[in-house]
Amino acid sequence: MFCAMLGTVAGNLALSLGAQGGVYIAGGIVPKLGSRFAESAFRERFEAKGRMRPYLASIPTYVITHRLPAFLGCAAKLTKLAR
Repeated sequence: MFCAMLGTVAGNLALSLGAQGGVYIAGGIVPKLGSRFAESAFRERFEAKGRMRPYLASIPTYVITHRLPAFLGCAAKLTKLAR
């Protein structure tokens, strides 16, 4: 039920914000679900927006599994500044 509800909210946000390049899901719960998340109703509910289904079907969704993803961005920025 959690994954289905998350799919509904993520789909609404993707529509509201005009997402095109993808929706990235971070946090402590979803990465721990592993294959159960992939097999859940998340994607179906993400796309279940009537006439907007084709638009949402074209938006990829990603689960961030890195333990400290913010530090990847910080390290990349610092490396770029150091050049």
